[in-house]
Amino acid sequence: VHGSDGREHIDYDLVITNNFTVDVTLTSLVVRGGGKNLLTLEGDALAAVTHETIGLGEPTRSIPASSAVATLVDIVLPPSAGRTVPKRLGHRITYTFPPGAPGEAIIGSRTVDAPKLRVDRRVPMEVAPPLRGDGWLSANACCDPTLNHRSTLLSANGTFVTPEIFAVDYIRLVNGRFYAGDGTQNADWFGFGAPIRAATGGRVVSIRNDMPEVPPLSELENPTVTKPSDFGGNGVVIKIRPGVFAHYYHMQTGSVRVEVGQRVRSGHKLGLLGNTGNTSGAHLHFGFTDRRNPLTSNSLPFEIDRFRFEGTAGVGPTPGELTVSGTPHDERRSHPLATSVSDYSR
Repeated sequence: VHGSDGREHIDYDLVITNNFTVDVTLTSLVVRGGGKNLLTLEGDALAAVTHETIGLGEPTRSIPASSAVATLVDIVLPPSAGRTVPKRLGHRITYTFPPGAPGEAIIGSRTVDAPKLRVDRRVPMEVAPPLRGDGWLSANACCDPTLNHRSTLLSANGTFVTPEIFAVDYIRLVNGRFYAGDGTQNADWFGFGAPIRAATGGRVVSIRNDMPEVPPLSELENPTVTKPSDFGGNGVVIKIRPGVFAHYYHMQTGSVRVEVGQRVRSGHKLGLLGNTGNTSGAHLHFGFTDRRNPLTSNSLPFEIDRFRFEGTAGVGPTPGELTVSGTPHDERRSHPLATSVSDYSR
């Protein structure tokens, strides 16, 4: 995707398996493409993007015996590349292990020249924004590996799937805050009740409209989520074309305004932003996948046709407050990266 930072991003996961008798330690990862080194990770930088395959646990470079980790790769191409991406990527992974390990003699090299990957060079789909107005923070989005959208790696269909790499969690930001008062009521949140609109045309294939609202900022386990289909809360799934499905989740109870089988156009009102399902505050989960079921599918890249980039959010001077810094400017065909704030008024 072309990010709101003005750069082209290539994102994928490397699942690295230690099929040896002792723990091994990753020492470096080099990614090459187009005859150039595109990314080099070593030491703490490599550990920061490597963790257990489930996406949990502390950053690590250590792989236990007969185990695997996932390294989250975000290649940010130089501005000179424009929107051109390399056709293929090569990798060189180096590792080490303690001397005298059982079976050490079978290891001929501590360097792995693999895998060779073909880059999907199709242009990401262009869509309209699913919300209107200003102050929409991409609170959980590509391509920050510390956020669970980017780090979620699940097992399904006999392989690994990455259902949320390019999905965005939108939260409304007003004067550096998500809510008025103490935020313990859903109505306190500035985005609560905002109309959610179809980002592109298609046919509705699934809806849910009966899950209760969750108290925001609750420290207790969410009792409303008891099975896979509960995670999204109330929402709408729209089939755009074969192998492309749009997802809109966490809508207000009873607010869904479409029915299964109904055809919608871009801009059609689907429902209202709420706080249902796996959530701790009012927001919209929005994204595209290659299958109808979001938990057994892969996230697909998309770019918003046009919007105003308002800045990047960071920690503010007081608890619960954010600051927005950077130079506002207009974006065309761009993906709202994590912590970016967007104005969709145009």
